[in-house]
Amino acid sequence: MIDKPQIMNNVHGATLIGAGLSSYLLNEKRPTTALIPAAAGSGLLLLSKGLEKGNQTLAHVAVGVTGILLFQTLRSFLQAAVPDVETEAKFDSATLNRRKLVFGLMSTTGIAAMATYIAGFIEKRKNG
Repeated sequence: MIDKPQIMNNVHGATLIGAGLSSYLLNEKRPTTALIPAAAGSGLLLLSKGLEKGNQTLAHVAVGVTGILLFQTLRSFLQAAVPDVETEAKFDSATLNRRKLVFGLMSTTGIAAMATYIAGFIEKRKNG
């Protein structure tokens, strides 16, 4: 898997698209911020061909985008999992559970993608 980072990139990108679109469509208010993961996931999918060809610049872009999104999705997951008084007042329990699921899924695939990227960079450094 380390020599094929585009596979994990595709999984993470598809997860972001699905999670973003479902969050947008399941919320009656249609928050445009829910489309951020979908847009970022689309961008990651566009980078996959470059990753497959070993383009280091595109690999670093993918790592940067994934890292920024991972930070945000982990933060949002923790807010839903361990809500403060303000968060509990803002969201009902069903919404908090949905947010835990969506942000947890995006965080999980983000962690897996980052681990794959980093393992690939380490392996290339050892071999090259």
